[in-house]
Amino acid sequence: MNTFLWAQILCLIITIGASVYIYIKRKKLGFWTVSILYLLILGGTIYIAVKNYPKYWFGYHLTMKPEKQFVLEQNIEPNEYMDDFKEICDIVEKHYSLAEYKGISLKSLRNKYSIKVKNAKDSREYFLVIQQYFSELRNSHTYLIYNKYSILADAEWRCDSLYVSINLTDLPFQKGDRILSIDGIDASSWRDSIKNYLPESTREGKYIHTANYVFSSYVDTVRNLCLCRDDSVFKVKVELSSEGMQRISQYNKETRKSENRRIMDSPKDKKEYFTLLSLSGFTDEDTEEFILKYNKVKNCQCIILNLLNNFGGLVKNMEKIAALFVKQPYQAESLITPSDNSFKGKLYVMTGPNTFSAAEHLASILKESGSAVLVGKETAGDFGTTPLTFCTSHGTYFCIGFGKPKKTFKGQPREGKGVKPHIRIKENAALSNDFNTVRATYYLAMNDILEAKRDSIKKKERLE
Repeated sequence: MNTFLWAQILCLIITIGASVYIYIKRKKLGFWTVSILYLLILGGTIYIAVKNYPKYWFGYHLTMKPEKQFVLEQNIEPNEYMDDFKEICDIVEKHYSLAEYKGISLKSLRNKYSIKVKNAKDSREYFLVIQQYFSELRNSHTYLIYNKYSILADAEWRCDSLYVSINLTDLPFQKGDRILSIDGIDASSWRDSIKNYLPESTREGKYIHTANYVFSSYVDTVRNLCLCRDDSVFKVKVELSSEGMQRISQYNKETRKSENRRIMDSPKDKKEYFTLLSLSGFTDEDTEEFILKYNKVKNCQCIILNLLNNFGGLVKNMEKIAALFVKQPYQAESLITPSDNSFKGKLYVMTGPNTFSAAEHLASILKESGSAVLVGKETAGDFGTTPLTFCTSHGTYFCIGFGKPKKTFKGQPREGKGVKPHIRIKENAALSNDFNTVRATYYLAMNDILEAKRDSIKKKERLE
């Protein structure tokens, strides 16, 4: 429990104790004295409540747990769409302070989409309208909260073409197949349409993340794909599952466990020159697991930190990780200083468009403090706000990126512009983006080790 809550509990105990004491001594103190004391207690309670209300409000919306549902399961009638949308607009206009910074007229958006809401005939149409509304807010922390239909497969853009990057299903397509069209629409036109429904902060991010919706959807349960492999062209009907996201989550957990075993079960006397450490998020569990792995390999000459698919999490945990790698103190929300067992070797950090929120904040800290070399692509461009959850009276849950625009210690924007890597990896149509980045980073690490060995040999030769 944090210090703020303990302080409030202590104040409550003192107030109750004082009230009981005054009541017991009421005859001795007299009517007027008791009345004045109770008025003082009441006034003080009101003052404290008003003063601390913003903290209570912030904490409530920060920790609110949404009741995630599928769009078509929401209990809302067409005649309620406009009232629901008005509630959304009222909350956004009151709390979305980034609108002015981004040059967005929230009143114009309300007027524009109110017309579309009036014409919505069912939950699908209504969702698509408000999804477009949220897309125009241009903030990855500001989005609607619903379940998705999906399968264990993924796609990505390479050299302006769309490719299958993962397939763990029994469907007859495979990693590396090129996707020519989705539901009868050629891939590039489909991308231009889908980007209008995505909340990403940057234009590039909207285009790149359209690939995430090839094998997932909030409203569709079927995808009809046309693919090609070498000289053959074929079609596949893909049925998306309501349990797909749980399967993806389970697969990610198994992948993480595999890396944990690889590192934790390695021989104690094994000497490694470099190692790859993946960090998938900043939950308490993620952080504890990572620190255990780090302590196992902290004496390596080089560590490659994988943030390619890290979607962020708790800032306090991110700062714990940062303290393991910074070479010198860095002023973030708080002062981050190197820990007692901080890493002394060469650090490479792999980043990309899926490096998001607290993860890109970590990348920024390591870059600006001169503690690491960043390799890959620019990050998502959204690590300057805190996501707060809201719910309308009709059960529509959504997040808002709360807070005013922030900058890094060196004055770089933390919203609308990603962290640029030192070494940008060019796309290769024949290789997945992640593998391409990993391969290039391994090459850099090996080159550093070989150069260090050559320098060591030269020093020995000079001494002899």
